[in-house]
Amino acid sequence: MRLFLLIYFFIGIFIMFPFGNNTIFGQTIVSEEDDSSYRIKAGDTLEISVYGEPELTKIAKVSEEGKIIYPFIGEIKIGNMTMKEATNEIEALLKKDYFVNPQVNIFVQEYSKFFIVGAVKEEGRFELKGNLTLLDAIALAGGADTNANLSNIKVIRKSGKEEKQYSIDLYTQGKNFILESLDRIIVEKYGAISVLGQVAKPGNYAFVKGLTVVDAVALAGGFSDIASQNAVKVIRGTKEGKKQIFVVPVASILQSGDKSKDVNLKEGDIISVPESFF
Repeated sequence: MRLFLLIYFFIGIFIMFPFGNNTIFGQTIVSEEDDSSYRIKAGDTLEISVYGEPELTKIAKVSEEGKIIYPFIGEIKIGNMTMKEATNEIEALLKKDYFVNPQVNIFVQEYSKFFIVGAVKEEGRFELKGNLTLLDAIALAGGADTNANLSNIKVIRKSGKEEKQYSIDLYTQGKNFILESLDRIIVEKYGAISVLGQVAKPGNYAFVKGLTVVDAVALAGGFSDIASQNAVKVIRGTKEGKKQIFVVPVASILQSGDKSKDVNLKEGDIISVPESFF
């Protein structure tokens, strides 16, 4: 009876944790299926081997054109292939003239990289493992700084001998913009706004998206005793070199709670608080 129970126990273990597929006795064993769908990218460093043929073990870095050089085959393009497709392709080429039944194994020794600089917590280069989005990239960099301009992130991408630049709004496109090997991401800081006149602390302040005139006055420490609180002006330059002026009744907004009369600011805006003559 005990022998039967032991046999039954070990059969259960093999069913739940088949060899070459999961974690067995504390050792992680990655199956071929686990990585078979990964698509090889330019910049990946691969270890390619053939069972029983140690002289065919080779470390190969995928070129910008998605190519590697392998013994007996020469140059072969495997960029954008899945690991399984690349394995089958190399096996087929080796079978063609040299080997009867080659068993090829491909392992990603080092993944390709992307680079991120600017207004993030951790600048640097990061592994491009899987289909990472721009949102993923910001998360890997520890998140954005509070003054990061996330509505206009620059991504510089090499396409052949040329470079293309994309301007991406993280809020609307970040989840869908898929990164490619060697992408360079630049997260710029917002510019500044100026709050002048009858406030406690006149000066320049960092602009962030969503900042309003009421917010700007608060940043500057609030009104002075002689401020004309319902005649606050926003002076904004246009692309044509002209000026737009908006008058914002800040005191009325604060008293009534009617935020519809507030104005959303833009980089470079000047908020001028005049003196009251009454």
